[in-house]
Amino acid sequence: MDESEKSEFTIRDKRRFTTEGESKATSADKEPETPPEQPKTEAPSEKPADRKREREYQPLDFNSFVLSLANTALLQMGMIKFPDSETERDLFGARQTIDLLALLQDKTRGNLSDQEQKVLNETLFQLRIAFVEAAKEK
Repeated sequence: MDESEKSEFTIRDKRRFTTEGESKATSADKEPETPPEQPKTEAPSEKPADRKREREYQPLDFNSFVLSLANTALLQMGMIKFPDSETERDLFGARQTIDLLALLQDKTRGNLSDQEQKVLNETLFQLRIAFVEAAKEK
């Protein structure tokens, strides 16, 4: 390395003892001076696409829980595809997720609002139809 080129990092020996086994207490107390940091360049301003990725946190409710399970079932059936990866189907897992929603429907009967009941019923209907179609493709 030329002397004109400056190293961007410094090496400090933090060992407490010399190679002979003697204490370095006197020399270790003195730290070499580090050059002042150069001012960092400002990061480019945030792109609009980056801001869209950030969402405000919304508290979960029953409908979002049902829709989350529905998306999981659709992923397991291979109905939702990711552009960067190969879709792997798990019909057994999809069946379990649908059965979980059916169990939820049975256990919450009479305790849901009209809208929540409608979302759950329609979601289960659509998932069962999709499951039959996915099983035929097998």
